[in-house]
Amino acid sequence: MVHRPADSRLLANLLANEKEHAKQLLTASTSSRASLASLSAYAAASPSTLAQVILAVAGALDSADNALQRYAASVHEWRQRLKTLRGLEDEVGNIIRDREIL
Repeated sequence: MVHRPADSRLLANLLANEKEHAKQLLTASTSSRASLASLSAYAAASPSTLAQVILAVAGALDSADNALQRYAASVHEWRQRLKTLRGLEDEVGNIIRDREIL
């Protein structure tokens, strides 16, 4: 099997897409928190039987939002590792280029 040098454009493209993904996750989380606050306020203004149901739904949505935030944190960590990998890849590329020059 012939070894091909890594194409840095693929990693750069992956990093760009992951950045957009992380931005969308942040937007979703921010909107979710605002909606949850509105739902809680609506529950406070509702009759007690309805308020209990609304608060139960709000609790389930809060749990889902917390899971989304943990996922967003994992995506952020993944992006940091990809950036580290890109730096290492660039360093190896420079070493190989210098070696060929010498």
